[in-house]
This record gives sequence, C-alpha cells and structure tokens, in this order.
Amino acid sequence: MDDERERRIKARAFELWQREGSLDGRSLGHWLQAEREIQEEEEAEAASRHEGGLAAAANPTH
Repeated sequence: MDDERERRIKARAFELWQREGSLDGRSLGHWLQAEREIQEEEEAEAASRHEGGLAAAANPTH
C-alpha cells in the first residue's frame, strides 16, 4: 500500500471513530470501512479521468 493511500485510510478511519463517539473496540471495522470508501473514491476518480479522456478524444479541438 502506498504511503498516500494509507494516510488517507488512517484519516478516514479516525473520522469514522470520532463520528461514532470515539469508542474503543471498533478499530478494525473503521479501518475496513475507510479502505472501502477510499477504494470507491479512487475508482470513481479513475472512471472520471477515463470518461474525460474519451470525451476529449471524441471532440478534438483542432
């Protein structure tokens, strides 16, 4: 796992922990949920970049 992705997951897991009242015993659940959310964000970003590239190729400005 690259450092930036791990940093994003840690930050999201911490946000989830805080949102649930900072209770102990759910760190694995928060980490796994954060991983899923970050993965979904990365996939959406990749799809957006891909669609943007397809649109540019279909509509050249030259």
